Amino acid sequence: MFIFLICFIISSFFWTLNNLSKNYTARIFFPVKYIDLPTDQKLSQPLPQKLECTVSAYGFTLLRHKLKLSFSPILINVSELKTRHKVSKNNHFGFSASTEANRSMIVNQISNEIQVLNIYPDSLYFNFNPIVQRKFPVKPKVNVTLLNQYMLKQSPYTTPDSVMVKGPEDVLDTLKFISTRGQKYKDLSHSVQRNVSLTGDDKLQFTPRRVVLNIPVEQITEGTREIPLVIKDVPDSIELKAFPSSIKVSYKVGLSQYDQVNAASFHPSIDYDSISASRQKLPVTMEKYPQNVISYDYYPKEVEFILEKKNSNQ
Repeated sequence: MFIFLICFIISSFFWTLNNLSKNYTARIFFPVKYIDLPTDQKLSQPLPQKLECTVSAYGFTLLRHKLKLSFSPILINVSELKTRHKVSKNNHFGFSASTEANRSMIVNQISNEIQVLNIYPDSLYFNFNPIVQRKFPVKPKVNVTLLNQYMLKQSPYTTPDSVMVKGPEDVLDTLKFISTRGQKYKDLSHSVQRNVSLTGDDKLQFTPRRVVLNIPVEQITEGTREIPLVIKDVPDSIELKAFPSSIKVSYKVGLSQYDQVNAASFHPSIDYDSISASRQKLPVTMEKYPQNVISYDYYPKEVEFILEKKNSNQ
């Protein structure tokens, strides 16, 4: 049995040796590296990262190449290809190159022990977009919650408020603004300034690459005012007296805005035309109030009134 096993191993070795000395056809994938790409243009679609070659070689050679974990990449000089191939005036940002027509450039980088029979893909398509630069506003992407009795002094903003963006023209054509990387702040009671990065397509370059996110926060304060009522649409022959003749307004406002709110900021009124036999009071309408207050309320909502006829001699 031992002698049989030895004979089997020896015969298998010579059989393998004999077969490896024969010529075979096989497929081998070679990695590709594209060099000397134009700096003022960007590829609009990815290029193949490997070339599939049908080759002929001795079994020993093929086995050696098959056992290699990696190959040196085939270098394809894009600038050289562009010079060789006539570029259409209507498509000066793109061209195609036949791998067969450029066989020597490819084959010369492959071992001379291997005969290349066929190369796939048969053509390489280089489509470019021009690189342009434009200015875009920056939009903060931020989620903020505040502690009770605190408010945003103004909406979050960035410094600077806009950045220069460089990239493919077709990508920039789709943009309206640039967003900051998302930020989340919970239960704020103070202003925030933080250096944040920008988000966008990997093909884009930002100048500057980071901006300062500003979240201005301030305390809420309360105020009260006694405001006289304005009486509207009273006929010349009638005198309308309201009881009370003024109302009390309470409001909430940011601390920095407190001094900007005064009695003239509110405009409460009653209207003679609202009088009807079915109602004994007139409703109070707040016709004007300051936009910088967070909320307001007033009392009373209705007032009593009396009508008196004016003396015709007056």
